[in-house]
Amino acid sequence: MRFLFLFSILLLSVALSPAAYAVEGAPSLIDYQGSVLDDQGMPLAPNAPALYKMEFRIWNQIGGGDLIWSEQQTVTVSKGQFSVRIGEGTKVTESIAPQVPQDQLPLAFEGSNRFLGVTVVTNPELKTEITPRVAFLTTPYVHVANTASRIVQQTGTSSSIMIGAIGYATRKEENGAATVNLTLDQRTNLIAAGTSGTTANLPANGDFHELLISKTDDTPKIVTIAPPAGGQINGSSESVRLKVKGESVTLQNTGGNNWWVVDDTRDNTRVGTIVPFGGEVPPAGYLACNGAVVSSAEYADLFTAISNSWGSAGGTQFYLPNLTGRFLRGVDPNNPGPADDQASTRIALYASGVTGNRVGSYQEDSLKDHFHPITDKKHKHETGAASATLTMYSRGWQLGSGSNVYAGSGDQQGPDVTPPYSLSVGRKTTGISINTHGGNETRPDNAGVNYCIKY
Repeated sequence: MRFLFLFSILLLSVALSPAAYAVEGAPSLIDYQGSVLDDQGMPLAPNAPALYKMEFRIWNQIGGGDLIWSEQQTVTVSKGQFSVRIGEGTKVTESIAPQVPQDQLPLAFEGSNRFLGVTVVTNPELKTEITPRVAFLTTPYVHVANTASRIVQQTGTSSSIMIGAIGYATRKEENGAATVNLTLDQRTNLIAAGTSGTTANLPANGDFHELLISKTDDTPKIVTIAPPAGGQINGSSESVRLKVKGESVTLQNTGGNNWWVVDDTRDNTRVGTIVPFGGEVPPAGYLACNGAVVSSAEYADLFTAISNSWGSAGGTQFYLPNLTGRFLRGVDPNNPGPADDQASTRIALYASGVTGNRVGSYQEDSLKDHFHPITDKKHKHETGAASATLTMYSRGWQLGSGSNVYAGSGDQQGPDVTPPYSLSVGRKTTGISINTHGGNETRPDNAGVNYCIKY
């Protein structure tokens, strides 16, 4: 019967060794927990617990090397789940005896490089250890192995098993190197970008392994994950870029030099997107739209997206959009049209910025041309000698007739009148006065936000 064995591994030291052990005070047992699925992805022993024989070995190399320690156990599996304590098993008959006796597990960790090999015995005559082995991360008395996420049995065999993706030791790269060559035996890679960024090269011939790469510095410098020569990521020769501290991707090798992203924590909002933000400080990966001058080399992706549309500071610097205290207005596709009939008069906010009906252009505030109608119910105003009738038309007044006409007679458009509007009739102060009123701008109800742009 073919099986797919899926192990979710937790290795923790939980007990103290007897005083007879040479490593005084070291723990003697290691918890090992996981799950086992068949080749259809279903858990083994789904209805009732079942027994499976497993062998556990500790080596000093990820492949080959010296056998340090070994034991075997009959493991109870229930609904795919199992849990054992390594150190409680019995002796395995080995062709080459291990260096450390089976009952003295703590002595196995006197060396710095230790790898756990696991064999699920489905056929006693043909048994193969799962490869590659799982590396131990060590502290004085705690041993941790990461996750083996996919183990499949080789076609045509009854017990040979190869691993598809597995967790290994952690690499922390903080020296700001320009180039980092990733290796298969270090699954988790924590990388701080250098002064000009850092390129992390994926290994060739990954053989179905899995690697996690994360950016650890808080600068805008980029960690670039590059495929090996002749290889691809997601079916493309393009690289994967990490820009923000804490961003990470997990890649699985799909054969040869090709890798595929299976987990991605990046904010994949398109560069150049402007969003309103309700906090005082822009979120990671965004810059405030405050008209600041930034480097086109440091923010190369953003410069590619918006170029000098919002203004150029010369050389290798460009302006961010300045949306402080401003509303946004969509570009009129009719250029100009009913949505913005003055689009052609739009100006550049900063030097070398765009003008006219284009993204990045600027338009000063304005009040649409209008008039204030006044109804005069034919009341009379004294002129000292006689009475006269004051009538207001579209843009002017008419007082009486003849020489007393201020604007054109009849309902004709007269000259514009500059406020305040007032008119004296005859020798006495009389007439109608229209005075200005309001604030220093025209605006709707509004609330303050921070406009931010994705870089």
